[in-house]
Amino acid sequence: GSLEPLLMNPPSRMALVVGKWAAVAAVGTLIAVLSCLSFLPAQGLMRSETLSALFQFGPWETVLFIAILLPFAAAMAAVMMAVAIRAKNFKEAQANNTGVVMAITLAPMVSLFSQDGESPWHLWVPALGQVTLMNRVLKGEAVLPDLFAAMIACVLVVVLGLTYLSR
Repeated sequence: GSLEPLLMNPPSRMALVVGKWAAVAAVGTLIAVLSCLSFLPAQGLMRSETLSALFQFGPWETVLFIAILLPFAAAMAAVMMAVAIRAKNFKEAQANNTGVVMAITLAPMVSLFSQDGESPWHLWVPALGQVTLMNRVLKGEAVLPDLFAAMIACVLVVVLGLTYLSR
């Protein structure tokens, strides 16, 4: 039902793209925040003292995880929209985005199979950078200096995706 008002008061292409992207990014952000917050009460359900000792996830870790994941949610919204816009129908868009989701899922495998372990360039690759930073958070290492590299990479992906969409 939004086509008629858009035809009567046509917004610029970029305004339309940013509005649609904001809606998609908001859903991704909500999922990321709820997922991170769900770990806090879940710790109370652990019955094993050994497991409880190994998994310490408090409010500070939650804040860091959310800070790591929010730019990633925004970037993935832009990427998935850019992939979907080339499709002829929603089924084709879903099929194409399945490849994007698979690539995101498999990206952290690079660090698992790398003999050198963690490399500085990992932070500049979305998904791989986020997994690298989240692993550091869980190990209790400092992440704030390297958080900006991952954020900048995600912001670049958002800008490129929205520019592509608006054209």
